Amino acid sequence: MALHPFRIAGIVLGAFSVVCAAFLLIGLALPATWEAERTARIQAPPDEVFPLLSAASRWEEWTPTPASGVELFGPGAGPGSGRRWDDAAYGEGEFVITSAVPVREVVYEVAVEEGAIRVRGQIELTAVGGDTRIRWRETGDFGWNPLLGYLAGRMGEMQGEQLGLSLDALRRLVEQGVSEPPG
Repeated sequence: MALHPFRIAGIVLGAFSVVCAAFLLIGLALPATWEAERTARIQAPPDEVFPLLSAASRWEEWTPTPASGVELFGPGAGPGSGRRWDDAAYGEGEFVITSAVPVREVVYEVAVEEGAIRVRGQIELTAVGGDTRIRWRETGDFGWNPLLGYLAGRMGEMQGEQLGLSLDALRRLVEQGVSEPPG
């Protein structure tokens, strides 16, 4: 007894629907949060490193930032210093420094796609002799997006790599003597 082509199509479509639903349900059940941390030592005192961290406009000198649709806002440095963007690669978002304790700590928040994705970061500076030890920690939350639940499991590793690359660029910048704003 042969199955009618419409019946086969219905079975295939039904099986596909079950697989898709299971995929989405598993994605919802996965943790949506992640953490990343990296440390570095820079051969310069904290007062030479801090200006590059406490001003949102200076971040583009040492870490990847959106290339288009960028608008700086708030004070030049310290709490409230931020940037908004609308970029094809980064989506629409906002980065704002929420706390800055001179030569000791910078805390920031990032909201992407109207807060659907949130990141909180903390950069601590510790004087070690004439050098600076930096501890950079980020935590993120992808919200209720079942597809991003699959990414969250690897995000700590992936973002940790990016933090490390950014700290390497910061180290090179500071050790070349570029802590004062250009111009």
